[in-house]
Amino acid sequence: MSVVRPAAGLATGHPLPPLPEGRQAVGRSVLTEGTLAMLVTDVDLQGEHRRVNDAWRSSIPPDPPARLWELAANGVGRLLLARPKEWDEGASFPLETPFPLCDRFSDGRWLIVKSRARDATNARVLSPEGALVQRFRLGDGIEHVAIDADDRIWVGWFDEGVVGNDNWRLPGHDWAPSSNGVACFAADGPLLSLPDWPDGTSIIADCYAQNVTGSGAWVCPYTEFPLVCFEPDHPTRWWRSDVAGAKAIAVDGRHALLAGGYREDAARLALVELAGEGDGEQASLLATWIMPLRRLPPPSNDWAPVWDAPDLLVGRGGVLHLIVDHRWYRWHVETVVAAWRRDQSPTG
Repeated sequence: MSVVRPAAGLATGHPLPPLPEGRQAVGRSVLTEGTLAMLVTDVDLQGEHRRVNDAWRSSIPPDPPARLWELAANGVGRLLLARPKEWDEGASFPLETPFPLCDRFSDGRWLIVKSRARDATNARVLSPEGALVQRFRLGDGIEHVAIDADDRIWVGWFDEGVVGNDNWRLPGHDWAPSSNGVACFAADGPLLSLPDWPDGTSIIADCYAQNVTGSGAWVCPYTEFPLVCFEPDHPTRWWRSDVAGAKAIAVDGRHALLAGGYREDAARLALVELAGEGDGEQASLLATWIMPLRRLPPPSNDWAPVWDAPDLLVGRGGVLHLIVDHRWYRWHVETVVAAWRRDQSPTG
């Protein structure tokens, strides 16, 4: 099935307000109720990233060496919440890391996580005003962090986290929690569960996509990209999928939207149907569209990207979120399904 139709017409979206003067974005997340949170800072991490990347692309080590951690150690982070025409300013706190992830608990406290962990306690809980409440460990190599409606913390790791964290052990466990690819923690840090991967799935090497819903989490992991649903106190459900490389997933009832893929498919938005009870059935691909990403110059090799990476691509519940060119797009699964059904109708 070829990807030919633009997806922007199926989305709701609007331009984001300009950031406060002197601030730049260093992290973005969609909270459980659908609010967009932007983590900004007063130090030039973007410029330092460009300097370091330009040096390595020229096969010359950066001189001076990368200063990302030094800059972050002296930076101040501030959380902003998106409103139609302005930002609501929230907690302010020491940034500490150039690679932060964030989400909010139901009582207004914030979770700030270092995705690359130089120290054991890489997660901070902050008061609504930004005061430090607690620190604990969630491990290195984190791809996704999100909080569900019951204030459980769901973590998904990329490959370096899955095979790393060799010095992280919890009582009663022979391996680091990250070796499972996905884990669920209490709001104050203790491990709650290592979800069971179903028989029939391949080795989990990287949690490419994760969607934390009201009561659990959906994931789409490398290597074979099954669609897997974890809910505490319920059996794991899963479906096989032929949509390789998806980086985000949104689910509503019997349908899911999968966004992303490899090379040309990085701009793909795919609608699939989840038939059966979740016992390894095949997810049926119904339709595909192109998301409004920026196309890059012709690639120099077979591995170079074709599309520029978006600022944010994530699913929460039944909504898929994309931020590109300072515009926030949202695809609701039920809306896309309705549009697809109209396309299938003889009367159009």
